[in-house]
Amino acid sequence: MQVITRESVHPWQIGLAVCAVVAPLLPVAVSGDPSFVLPLVVVTAALTAAPLFFHARPSVFRRAAGIIAAVLLPWSLIGSWWGMFVFFLSVPLLLLSVLSDPRRRPGSAKYLAGAGFLLAAAVSLFWWGRGY
Repeated sequence: MQVITRESVHPWQIGLAVCAVVAPLLPVAVSGDPSFVLPLVVVTAALTAAPLFFHARPSVFRRAAGIIAAVLLPWSLIGSWWGMFVFFLSVPLLLLSVLSDPRRRPGSAKYLAGAGFLLAAAVSLFWWGRGY
């Protein structure tokens, strides 16, 4: 009898993808600034959360996170007039979530995951400290 196990996305990767969704929403929630267009923020956050729906399929998760990071990079720069610049942080966090699988990169995954979590914490504390 053969047992087939399904590999899922590592918790570090899920954590970094969640940080990519939550960290940009902090300045939007704290600021009360009218420069943020809330429907665009909600749609962009929903798009950023899309890889989380593929937690059971690592190859699709990696592909989705990479594509969304590639889309978010120009969108955060072009959409800066409407407050979308806060999603610039999601680009490296999504890319680090793709690279931080310890089963594929046993030597560097913990450093990449640690760098991603430190980046999310540092930028979130910076935004919080500015009262943004």
